[in-house]
Amino acid sequence: MKNRLTFPLSVFLILSFAFCSMAQQPTQPAPGSRQTDQPPPYYDYPYGSETRNSRTLSVQEAVALALDHAAALRQAQFDELSATEDVKQARAALLPQFNVPLTYWGTTPSTVRNPGDPLTFSFVSSSAINETVGTLSVTGTIDVAGRLRAQMARSRALLEAAHAGTQIARRNLALATIDAYYGLVLARQRRRLADEALALAESFAAVTEEQHARGSIEETDVLRARSAARSRRDELEQARLAESIALSQLRVLTGVDYATYIAVVRLTDHVPNGADFLRYQEDSINARAELTQLDAQKRAAIQDRRAARRELFPQLTYTLNAGFDAANFRPLKRYSGGDAIITLNVPIFNFGASKSRAKQAELRARALDAQRETQVLELKQEFYAARAGALSALDRIRDAADAATASQQNLNLVFQNYRSKKSSLLEIIDAQSNYSATRLEYYQAIVDYLSSRARLEIDPTQIFKTTAGGSSPTSVPTAACTLNRDQAPSLGGLRLGMTEAEVRQLVPSVAVDKPDELGVSRAELKTDAVAQLNRLSSLFEGVDAISLEFVDGRLSFIRAAYPVTNKWSSKDQFLSVMAPKFQLQGRWKPFYDWQNKDVRDSEDLRDLGIECAGFRLSVGIGIEGLGGDQTPHYELDDMVAARVVKQREEARSQRDEQKPKP
Repeated sequence: MKNRLTFPLSVFLILSFAFCSMAQQPTQPAPGSRQTDQPPPYYDYPYGSETRNSRTLSVQEAVALALDHAAALRQAQFDELSATEDVKQARAALLPQFNVPLTYWGTTPSTVRNPGDPLTFSFVSSSAINETVGTLSVTGTIDVAGRLRAQMARSRALLEAAHAGTQIARRNLALATIDAYYGLVLARQRRRLADEALALAESFAAVTEEQHARGSIEETDVLRARSAARSRRDELEQARLAESIALSQLRVLTGVDYATYIAVVRLTDHVPNGADFLRYQEDSINARAELTQLDAQKRAAIQDRRAARRELFPQLTYTLNAGFDAANFRPLKRYSGGDAIITLNVPIFNFGASKSRAKQAELRARALDAQRETQVLELKQEFYAARAGALSALDRIRDAADAATASQQNLNLVFQNYRSKKSSLLEIIDAQSNYSATRLEYYQAIVDYLSSRARLEIDPTQIFKTTAGGSSPTSVPTAACTLNRDQAPSLGGLRLGMTEAEVRQLVPSVAVDKPDELGVSRAELKTDAVAQLNRLSSLFEGVDAISLEFVDGRLSFIRAAYPVTNKWSSKDQFLSVMAPKFQLQGRWKPFYDWQNKDVRDSEDLRDLGIECAGFRLSVGIGIEGLGGDQTPHYELDDMVAARVVKQREEARSQRDEQKPKP
């Protein structure tokens, strides 16, 4: 019944749409009028107003905008400009000051005078009733004590510190903008993934409802599918909110207004596949502006101490005047001339004020030394954390890409199986969640790499130049080991492929068990037998027991075990001691990166090994218990013989399955 109603309903919708379009069709424009086509609004704007303005920003452009608009950086620049003016003022204190003072001094006539005498001035300090003084005055200080020079050196040091502060603010702003930009990129990807997950969940729910309508599944599956879809809708709304917050943060830094939609680049456009980290050395932190600022502040404190001590030194000042001092201007030349005043000021005692200021400056310098030591440790920690984060992210990118590809294939297969009733709904929900999680891990790894790489640069904007031409690999990948069994290292005279008779020549007391149905025989060498081998080679020094396996009468496996201990801090420390003894070149890989993951004991799961074409050499300290008990050991395994034994085991299993059951 449902299929028969589909066509009429579709026809009805199409006809209705056509009718509405004809009814709303605009009239033809008059001749000469212009018809403009407005672009559609950008609806991809979470919780924002519709807008037709958009701007695509790259991370370089975002950083450039932030450096132009950020108030924090401008404040640091103002501080640097203010320090520049302090240097000018300190320099001016060493130069003479020019003045042109014009003075008029008028007094009342003296009331005490003899009859017929001319009027005279009343004050004894005056030279006339009306006195006019006009001079060109030059005053200055001859800095014999060095106090002014110390103040100028202090101002220059503070200017350097202010410039370093500007560089610090610039770097922090660039890093904050990079983090905000990639935070928005990641939020966009998270919202896209949430949108896709919701679409998949709704499609699964629709399929489930369709199957329930046909009576092929229970109602519980429908409810579970609908619940999963609602959860995905909630995740989408949370992702939309996170994107809106990330977008606002980037707007604050870059100054892009809220009426403009900001488009960003896709993370997958430039996926890093390697980087040259050899040029990043620990010594590079010495060029960081944080240390430059502290060094400049210390120099300023030292100059403060010097200036305070020089306050008690004699200081020489001078004044040079040229002009006139006359009662009237008629005989002005008679009262014109010049004079010079030189003053030597000898400070005697100021109740310890200068000494206190010098002590205060010295304490400030010592505090800056302690602060510098702490700052160096913090910068080292930041350097190694950033380098480790970048290198780890490179590995995560590769692993996450493989995981995302596998999860996508798994989702497609599970969905097909579900439609054919070979999978349950729980498997679909799990596959869908895994699909979203692995892709998000992939994007997160890319963001972590870019963020960590920027922190390795003295100037984070340099990362745009270093990555513009493509990245170079960290090192040449280690080639796979192609050595065969005969080229395997000899362990104290024991070599893979030896016969039982050859082993008895080395250790006469060895007792080899009878071969089992797979052709495998075993032998255990205890204290006395190990001592015999130890006389031939120091490789078995400290070994407690040696296990041997033979396949078809030839030695195929050697395991040397040390006594239980807890002295090793890690398996890597144990490897650093053991690896030089074997003299075998290659990369030691953990178990989870081995090509052949067949192991004989759970203790071997934490081993590090070198895999070659014909053998595998591995070392480890076992799985530590709660008490830290370690079982150090090393093993040499014939991979060809191991494959033969495995094939025999599979053949035996097939024979057992073909046997008729009682």
